[in-house]
Amino acid sequence: MIYSIKKSFPHIVLICFIFQLNAQDNIYRLQLKLNDTVSLQTLVNIQNQQIHIPFYPNVQKNISEFKIKNDSVRFTISIYENVCLLKKENNHSYTGKWIKYSTQNKTYQLPCNIDKIKAFPKVNDNLINRFPEKWKIKIQTENNTYYAIGTFKRYNYLGIQYLSGSIATPYGDLGGLTGFISKDTLYLSVFNGSFATQIISKVYYTNSIDSIAGYIYYGNWGFEKITAYPDNQFQIKNEISISDIFGNNHFTLQHQWKDIDGNNVLLESNKPIILLLMGSWCPNCTDENKLFSEWYSALKEKVQIIALAVERTYDKDKSIQILKKYKSKLQIPYPIILLSEKGNNLPFDIFPEIQKIPAFPTTIFFDKQHRPYIATIGFNGPATNELYYQNQEHIKNIIQKITE
Repeated sequence: MIYSIKKSFPHIVLICFIFQLNAQDNIYRLQLKLNDTVSLQTLVNIQNQQIHIPFYPNVQKNISEFKIKNDSVRFTISIYENVCLLKKENNHSYTGKWIKYSTQNKTYQLPCNIDKIKAFPKVNDNLINRFPEKWKIKIQTENNTYYAIGTFKRYNYLGIQYLSGSIATPYGDLGGLTGFISKDTLYLSVFNGSFATQIISKVYYTNSIDSIAGYIYYGNWGFEKITAYPDNQFQIKNEISISDIFGNNHFTLQHQWKDIDGNNVLLESNKPIILLLMGSWCPNCTDENKLFSEWYSALKEKVQIIALAVERTYDKDKSIQILKKYKSKLQIPYPIILLSEKGNNLPFDIFPEIQKIPAFPTTIFFDKQHRPYIATIGFNGPATNELYYQNQEHIKNIIQKITE
């Protein structure tokens, strides 16, 4: 659980210092108002009726249509159920809102505006050049403290220094972060159609950078406190005990399900099973599904892969519709079964043995006799660089063990 912004929060104002750079006619600033004092800000590129979020090269980005019709613009970001609705104020400015479709037919909205800039944020080249690549990050909530790995790279574009990287937690990664250091403050953000997240942290340094401390703001609904120190050796473990999911319930998987297309999904005898507990709203789940879809042709004779989806619409038909679009866009070759349209609320009628889903995604590996063997939580995606490849090797090792 993270802090609710509706309670108390630090009064930190995000200020951009800029200098003149007239050549970049297609560069705009996208702002999302998270609360009264904090806005997510990222630079975007708008040209040829497309918007690139963020604009920076060498980083993960989303490209959407940006077509003006009757002085209004409507576009979605990536594959998620969201939309930006903007009104054209003039040739240089658009105002409106970003809407993410949420639970029980409710929507989640943030004020949004996009305006053209003639300058980049003024950055502290000295601190960016000295910014360490790997960090041990302590994350604190009201009720919990956990640790994460931060990995960042420094880039230079048009003479402007910027940072890009990710924060990998035991529950998945916050990837695609981009931003800069202005004066002694670090600003990093990610806006991917599912999440709108802004990090604001002070940089502490003497001869080298010693630490950073600040906050991660998650949209307008909460924040977490972070403290980080450079550390090349720190590691986190994504495996969890089977009892964390099923309690002390020892069982053999024997279910028969129907997938979102109405087809019966029968468990294949004497073949290990991989169950992906996921949601269409979850970027880490998307990264994991992309990987297993790529691997599927090589794995399908060895293991059976099934995705179990937890949606938040409180509408079964709508959830199935969303999942069908999701499956088609990602070209997922294995079946997706709707586990719940009511969020992570137990018990699940079609899989009552589950007593908890610790994180999304949670991946459960069953042996040839369909007994739970091992489970992992979270997924470190491509933005985590070498952690992503380590994650792949770990999964391959598990698959090798259950197929022996």
